[in-house]
Amino acid sequence: MSTQESQNTQTPIKDLEDITLTDLGDNSTFKANTLWQDSPALVLVVRRPGCQLCREEALRISSYRDLISDKLGVKMVAIVHENLDNEVEEFNKGYWNGLLYFDKEKSFFSQVGGGNIQYGGMLSFLKPSVWFNIGQNMKTGITGNMKGEGRILGGLYVIHQGSGGVEYQYREKVWGDHSPFDQVLTAVKKVSKKNDPVTEAVYQETLDKVKKGEIVFNKDLRSGCTGEM
Repeated sequence: MSTQESQNTQTPIKDLEDITLTDLGDNSTFKANTLWQDSPALVLVVRRPGCQLCREEALRISSYRDLISDKLGVKMVAIVHENLDNEVEEFNKGYWNGLLYFDKEKSFFSQVGGGNIQYGGMLSFLKPSVWFNIGQNMKTGITGNMKGEGRILGGLYVIHQGSGGVEYQYREKVWGDHSPFDQVLTAVKKVSKKNDPVTEAVYQETLDKVKKGEIVFNKDLRSGCTGEM
């Protein structure tokens, strides 16, 4: 049984496989299924690269790259729906520092929303949950800007290698609604093909700390991002 988040219907893998993505480095295009062809994958669907709440989630996940990618062998990918000025470069340099691709047709954003793009308009500011998310973000010291389209909600996928399908998905309900990180780590462990004792011990220790609220941010990664954010 998958660790699918109960808030939305799980996306069939066939609806993700043929999504066309663009490598912004050379503008080449490819089908999304190549991302999980040779290894399982964690796919972060980013609402807006300049958003401090989105940057917070990206930094939180990328801070555990050693466990998720290096030890558990799960490829980490970020997906954006716009390429504005140097926003994507700044986001990747300072908060993600990994594989990042452009979804011109916003297909991942549609699929994570159950088949339709989900929007969070200005009325979102009236929701207590949004202000709570902003308050929590301010404690991290992560800043952002107002550039770009921020209404389109994102989410996250954890996908098995090959045709194994989606193990976990999370749809952002309001601005700054992050997937529970203990659920993400649990799903990552389930799709991983690494089961040696050392990796298992590191995973369990990390999961226990995360459940206690001991989230670690990679300050070295943040120091690579310069300028007003």
